[in-house]
Amino acid sequence: MDDDRIAMISRALGHPVRLRILRLLSQQDECMGGEIFSELPLAQSTVSQHLAVLREAGLVHATPHGTRMVYCIDPSPLAELSGGIDSLAATHPVCAGKGA
Repeated sequence: MDDDRIAMISRALGHPVRLRILRLLSQQDECMGGEIFSELPLAQSTVSQHLAVLREAGLVHATPHGTRMVYCIDPSPLAELSGGIDSLAATHPVCAGKGA
């Protein structure tokens, strides 16, 4: 995973509301529509903006269902991010002054 991709996913995860949306989606057996909006104490337009950021990062997919949208979490970007961070952590030099 390249640095630009890590940064994009990290920015999308960098807001508590977006993390809350991902947690809501991950706790469901199936994708959610309007339930997301009713679960958050925010204006629908604000939630929609957060969903747009998550979609742009590839963390959430939206599918039209009649006149509504249904949202599903895509775990692959999270796995990519985890692998990228693991790789970064594994390649760092050990600092002799750690904790100093």
